[in-house]
Amino acid sequence: MLNEEFRYTVAGLIGLDEVLKRFDKYDDLFARVLKGMEGHSEEIIKLGEDMKRGFDLVNRQLSALGARWGLMAENAFGRV
Repeated sequence: MLNEEFRYTVAGLIGLDEVLKRFDKYDDLFARVLKGMEGHSEEIIKLGEDMKRGFDLVNRQLSALGARWGLMAENAFGRV
Protein backbone atom coordinates (compact mmCIF):
# COMPACT_ATOMS: atom_id res chain seq x y z
CA MET A 1 0.00 0.00 0.00
CA LEU A 2 2.94 2.30 0.70
CA ASN A 3 4.09 1.85 -2.88
CA GLU A 4 0.67 2.90 -4.18
CA GLU A 5 0.57 5.97 -1.92
CA PHE A 6 4.05 7.00 -3.06
CA ARG A 7 3.02 6.53 -6.68
CA TYR A 8 -0.02 8.77 -6.24
CA THR A 9 2.03 11.39 -4.40
CA VAL A 10 4.61 11.59 -7.18
CA ALA A 11 1.90 11.48 -9.84
CA GLY A 12 0.04 14.30 -8.07
CA LEU A 13 3.15 16.43 -8.09
CA ILE A 14 3.47 16.10 -11.83
CA GLY A 15 -0.28 16.17 -12.51
CA LEU A 16 -0.89 12.52 -13.36
CA ASP A 17 -2.79 11.43 -10.26
CA GLU A 18 -6.19 11.70 -11.96
CA VAL A 19 -4.97 9.62 -14.90
CA LEU A 20 -3.69 6.89 -12.57
CA LYS A 21 -6.97 6.87 -10.66
CA ARG A 22 -8.86 6.39 -13.91
CA PHE A 23 -6.54 3.53 -14.89
CA ASP A 24 -7.27 1.86 -11.56
CA LYS A 25 -11.00 2.30 -12.16
CA TYR A 26 -10.73 0.78 -15.64
CA ASP A 27 -8.63 -2.11 -14.32
CA ASP A 28 -11.47 -2.97 -11.92
CA LEU A 29 -14.07 -2.63 -14.66
CA PHE A 30 -12.04 -4.80 -17.05
CA ALA A 31 -11.69 -7.51 -14.39
CA ARG A 32 -15.48 -7.54 -13.93
CA VAL A 33 -16.01 -7.78 -17.70
CA LEU A 34 -13.63 -10.73 -17.93
CA LYS A 35 -15.41 -12.47 -15.06
CA GLY A 36 -18.73 -11.97 -16.83
CA MET A 37 -17.33 -13.41 -20.03
CA GLU A 38 -16.37 -16.59 -18.17
CA GLY A 39 -20.07 -17.12 -17.36
CA HIS A 40 -20.98 -16.56 -21.00
CA SER A 41 -18.39 -19.09 -22.12
CA GLU A 42 -19.93 -21.69 -19.82
CA GLU A 43 -23.39 -20.97 -21.23
CA ILE A 44 -22.12 -21.22 -24.81
CA ILE A 45 -20.58 -24.61 -24.03
CA LYS A 46 -23.91 -25.80 -22.56
CA LEU A 47 -25.79 -24.55 -25.62
CA GLY A 48 -23.38 -26.39 -27.90
CA GLU A 49 -23.93 -29.60 -25.96
CA ASP A 50 -27.71 -29.13 -26.16
CA MET A 51 -27.49 -28.57 -29.92
CA LYS A 52 -25.40 -31.70 -30.38
CA ARG A 53 -27.95 -33.77 -28.46
CA GLY A 54 -30.74 -32.27 -30.59
CA PHE A 55 -28.92 -33.03 -33.86
CA ASP A 56 -28.20 -36.57 -32.67
CA LEU A 57 -31.91 -37.06 -31.91
CA VAL A 58 -32.98 -35.75 -35.32
CA ASN A 59 -30.38 -37.95 -37.02
CA ARG A 60 -31.65 -41.05 -35.18
CA GLN A 61 -35.25 -40.24 -36.09
CA LEU A 62 -34.41 -39.68 -39.76
CA SER A 63 -32.40 -42.88 -39.83
CA ALA A 64 -35.30 -44.77 -38.30
CA LEU A 65 -37.71 -43.35 -40.88
CA GLY A 66 -35.30 -44.16 -43.68
CA ALA A 67 -34.88 -47.73 -42.45
CA ARG A 68 -38.63 -48.12 -42.04
CA TRP A 69 -39.51 -46.84 -45.50
CA GLY A 70 -36.43 -48.08 -47.32
CA LEU A 71 -35.11 -44.62 -47.99
CA MET A 72 -31.53 -45.34 -47.04
CA ALA A 73 -30.41 -45.55 -50.68
CA GLU A 74 -29.21 -42.21 -52.01
CA ASN A 75 -31.23 -42.49 -55.23
CA ALA A 76 -34.47 -42.79 -53.25
CA PHE A 77 -34.48 -39.01 -52.90
CA GLY A 78 -34.21 -38.38 -56.64
CA ARG A 79 -31.73 -36.28 -58.50
CA VAL A 80 -31.71 -32.51 -58.19
